[in-house]
Amino acid sequence: MNQEQSLLSLRSDLKKVGEYLKEIAEAILDNEISEFPLFIAHRERAISLGRAVVLAEKSGTYWSFNASMLEELVGRGIIQADKVEEFRTLYKDARYYACIFMLTPETMNVVFSPFLFHEEEEGEYNDNDDAVTDNDFWQ
Repeated sequence: MNQEQSLLSLRSDLKKVGEYLKEIAEAILDNEISEFPLFIAHRERAISLGRAVVLAEKSGTYWSFNASMLEELVGRGIIQADKVEEFRTLYKDARYYACIFMLTPETMNVVFSPFLFHEEEEGEYNDNDDAVTDNDFWQ
């Protein structure tokens, strides 16, 4: 699956689970757990990052999602400590955008995508709203 196909499948999944992911991000923010909630989108059966919140086989989505935060990825050595400030400047408002780490066998990408809730919002959605970062955050 190429990057464009991955983004399209992610966008489709956000229509199904975006409202739920937004509730999780808001809970992380409101409870002052982190200012940088994020979600890990993956196809593996289970990964050891974050907490599983959406399982593809149960939700009918292409991607499974785990909830995490910037602090975990830095603490686990996934994001380089000297790249944290650069990441924070790229980070978009978590009340409106999902910060998603897409993990595929080929690559890891950071995607900031607006939470999408309903099909009728599709007309308002701008393809440029998805921001995929080409970065060197990773260890």
